Amino acid sequence: MADDDDFAGIDIDGPWGGIRIGRGGVRVGRGYDGEGDEYRRARRRVRQRLNFYRNVAYFVVIVGALALIDWATGGGWWVQWLAAIWGGFLALEFLSTFVAPALWGHEAEERMVARELERRRGRVHVEPPPPDE
Repeated sequence: MADDDDFAGIDIDGPWGGIRIGRGGVRVGRGYDGEGDEYRRARRRVRQRLNFYRNVAYFVVIVGALALIDWATGGGWWVQWLAAIWGGFLALEFLSTFVAPALWGHEAEERMVARELERRRGRVHVEPPPPDE
């Protein structure tokens, strides 16, 4: 359906298909619309990246403003602790958004499955029957 782009509700995907609960009722099964699973995965990845960029922008603006306040009041540079802790969380979000999918995301799973199939195909051989004595 066309309104799935603005879906607001619960979307659970699994190897058996999925379920969506929200506006418009409950839908169960594979492929709720014509776009399919690949479109939903791509859209989810784009949203993760946009959320990361948004969080970095918030970090720069808020920590920058607090650093100016800290400097203007002649404080003991307390803002560095806030920046370090928040920066640590941003680093974890960066790893989760950009590094982890390459290591164990859907694409990595597909590569591993292809390698396993090739390995199995290369191993298959037919042994001749034992000679009759």
